[in-house]
Amino acid sequence: MFKLISRRTISWLPIRSYSKGSIYSPEFKRLQNEIEHSINSSSKPSEIVRAIDSIKQLQAQYPIHDQLESKSSLTKQSEQLIDQIFKRADVIFTQDLLQQIFVLNLPTELNLKLINKYYEMNPAKSTIIKKDVALIPLRNAIYNADFNRAIKVSDVTVGHPNYIANKASTLKRGFIKLVGTAAAITIFTKFGVTTLVEEDIIPASWLHLGALNSVLLTYIINSAFFVTIVKFGRQLISSGGDYLTWQKGTLYNHWFKHADEMLFASKIMEADRNLNNGELNPEIVEEICRVAPDIRSNTASLHPGYDRAGNKIRLMQMKDDFEKLKFQAYWMTGGDGFEWVEPDQDPAEIQWREHLEKYSKPLLKNKADAGELKWADELIKE
Repeated sequence: MFKLISRRTISWLPIRSYSKGSIYSPEFKRLQNEIEHSINSSSKPSEIVRAIDSIKQLQAQYPIHDQLESKSSLTKQSEQLIDQIFKRADVIFTQDLLQQIFVLNLPTELNLKLINKYYEMNPAKSTIIKKDVALIPLRNAIYNADFNRAIKVSDVTVGHPNYIANKASTLKRGFIKLVGTAAAITIFTKFGVTTLVEEDIIPASWLHLGALNSVLLTYIINSAFFVTIVKFGRQLISSGGDYLTWQKGTLYNHWFKHADEMLFASKIMEADRNLNNGELNPEIVEEICRVAPDIRSNTASLHPGYDRAGNKIRLMQMKDDFEKLKFQAYWMTGGDGFEWVEPDQDPAEIQWREHLEKYSKPLLKNKADAGELKWADELIKE
């Protein structure tokens, strides 16, 4: 008498036949021993990179979709190996080393683990991950359509408090330079010219330079103001793209400090929209564009933070969908002035979709495995 079992269980049988009495594969134990005897305080960065790259050898022992599951045996074993590599407090974890590790294109869950380990081993408030470095794991997460973790990558890199503080200090230094320049001009024109005339360093006919103080200050302040407005405007356009803008009431200094965070969020939304034929996942939109509670009280300005449920508020909101506006205009005008054009097939997008299909299909190592399971399919149908 046959006993029916699910297709998912059948697909796991040839893969985990080694795990009798143990949840760890022989490959995992071998890697543990190698890391234990090869990684120490004198290990070079290249040796650490090779040790972390060896984690990929575990991936061949598990279904490919296990790379996206935080509670899978593959992820847990990989995290144990990472902890073992960096368990020595005297191992130096630099940003250059972090960048070399990111290039290995590990699963995003492991990249998040490595980022947290980097902050743990570099606890100084000046510790940041540069935008160019943070883009590597972000692109990897987007390539795997792992959008929720891509948002987490943004939060722990360009959205990290250390990164925001660094941007704030940059803004502060610019303001101090402006004030210092204005003060220097004031002191020179008010007192410096008079002193130079009294010391006979310059002729008395130059005494009128003191009256130029207000003219120079007005020019400098106006120039700085308009340059700042233009810079913030360009930054808003380049960061948010066609998808995001700031909620009304957001302060201008917030625009500057969180511009890179908006850039990362717009890349995530663009990929999500392309993958879903022009539609956005409501969960992604809710996470990125969560409304600040202060809006309900009609306050003059908004501030980022967290709501009572612990969800992050980024003060971003969706822009009007230009494609939907064009579609509405098409129906309102009866199609006058419009021409339907079939979109071009982007080879890169086709390759991307083929890559994502690997994560959604059940694991079958090769065609032979698929043939071996045909009897199970026929039995289930009966």
